[in-house]
Amino acid sequence: LGNITDDLGKDTSPELLARCAEFFLSHGQYEKAVQLQITAGNIRAALELCMQHAINVSEKMAEDMTLPKSKDPAAAQERVSLLEMLALCCEQRGNYQLAAKKYTQAGDKLKAMQALLKSGDTEKIIFFANVARQGKIYILAANYLQNLDWKADPEIVKSIVSFYSKAKALDQLSAFFDACAQVEIDDYRDYE
Repeated sequence: LGNITDDLGKDTSPELLARCAEFFLSHGQYEKAVQLQITAGNIRAALELCMQHAINVSEKMAEDMTLPKSKDPAAAQERVSLLEMLALCCEQRGNYQLAAKKYTQAGDKLKAMQALLKSGDTEKIIFFANVARQGKIYILAANYLQNLDWKADPEIVKSIVSFYSKAKALDQLSAFFDACAQVEIDDYRDYE
């Protein structure tokens, strides 16, 4: 049955796909059941299976589960709801970059940044903060960068100052400059 279902496509009847998915589900082959649910267009059911059975969502699966944009308000709302559910599923499985991508497609840049922060990819965090152009995201990025070894990398210092300045977070900026001055005093005895 596994070989037969590999040949099933979107033109196959949804009832047949659903019955095959139920068969695989009852036999503990959850990934195959998820693929069949996606093929049948039952995205919500596929996502629920992924979350219940801890199935990792691949890039291709995520793209297959992403509905096209629509001008219909109800369809647009369903798309956003499914994207947020997909992003949450990816985040729970530790695929933070894919989660950030799906949160961004859903229009929630703040959650996308929070997912990226969990990934720890400094380059992508800086890039995303510059592209997002939102005060809260600038502050999150700058706070993250302060946890790195900014003393050894002048580019990180420039990014921190830039992000706090763009966010108009003057209190955090002054606290950062205070920390910089403290490092100069402690490490280099440079009191000026």
